[in-house]
Amino acid sequence: MERAYLKPNEERRLLRGHAWAFRNEFERLPEAKDGEAVDVYTQRKRFVGRGFYQAEGGIAVRILARRQYDIDDGFLARRIDQAHALRKRTRPGHAAYRWVHGESDGLPGFVADRYGPVVIAESSCAFYAPHAAALAETFLAYPGVEGARITVRGKAHELGALGEEPAVDLGGLTFGVPLSGGQKTGLFLDQQDNVLAARPLAEGARVLDGHCYAGMWSCHAAAAGARSVTGVDTSEAAIAWARANAERNGVADRCAFETADIGDALKRGERYDLIILDPPALAKSRGHLQKARGAYQTLNANAMAALEPGGFLVTSSCSQPVDHAVFTEVLKRAARAAQRDAVLLDFRGAGPDHPVLLQMPETAYLTCAVLQVH
Repeated sequence: MERAYLKPNEERRLLRGHAWAFRNEFERLPEAKDGEAVDVYTQRKRFVGRGFYQAEGGIAVRILARRQYDIDDGFLARRIDQAHALRKRTRPGHAAYRWVHGESDGLPGFVADRYGPVVIAESSCAFYAPHAAALAETFLAYPGVEGARITVRGKAHELGALGEEPAVDLGGLTFGVPLSGGQKTGLFLDQQDNVLAARPLAEGARVLDGHCYAGMWSCHAAAAGARSVTGVDTSEAAIAWARANAERNGVADRCAFETADIGDALKRGERYDLIILDPPALAKSRGHLQKARGAYQTLNANAMAALEPGGFLVTSSCSQPVDHAVFTEVLKRAARAAQRDAVLLDFRGAGPDHPVLLQMPETAYLTCAVLQVH
């Protein structure tokens, strides 16, 4: 087993449970291949953890275990089983959920979502490539799983029956899962609970769903009794999926979808009772935080200006550096810019199938605020 030695006093964060060892924290890195298992030691040769080496990027080693376990297919299968046991308790009766949430489930850099009979997993880490077939077989061994796709660095390993577009129940409505050409694993399951929490705000409302993607927010708003729903997205493929899902759920008569930029849509002069904003991550790292804050502020200010007095804004950020405190300040400034008064009703995150490792704030990335704007 190759060894990697940290610089003096760089071990404290890792010993407390953080799973990323950064390249600039090492005195000496091993001559290891990308994805090869390595042991991390302090300068005084105290064992810190066993993980896998990454040849590129700021993270040199992702820690898999705090003991010198054999990192083999059996080890990965046990971690998947632990994650499954947690979801049985936190997502009972759910057809769709995040089965593995990276570092929080002890499999850093690896995510897996279940859509009924299908499991879709992905990773950008070379470590998982030689284990892809075994990972697919592990998922297929669970009752009800008929197909699995494991994608590592763009290369997919498929096992079992996937189907072209499986349909899954999300909160009582049915959504097709775009396995080809969709974002991430197909759908954004981290917003499931937030979508349902927003339904009471949609009754009788004129709704604008910005970044509507496959139409999950839109369809639930329409099903909850919205007078009309306008969904916009810059992706033509996403708009096609949203229309199909509206048809599938019998709400197409109240939903209109169009390929457009949400910024342009908000400046048309139309007024809404409920606006939903769920943009892609605008800050991939802290280096992008300042620019992202400005973009979030402009977007939310325009949304507040487009709301009828007393209307509601459900707005999200999936940028990990934009935490609750930062997002709250962004929304305060947005309200000031729009010359509106905003009342914060709720602050939400991802559901319990996206657990947060307390030692790693990076595993908490989704912020969803619910406001009334006067």
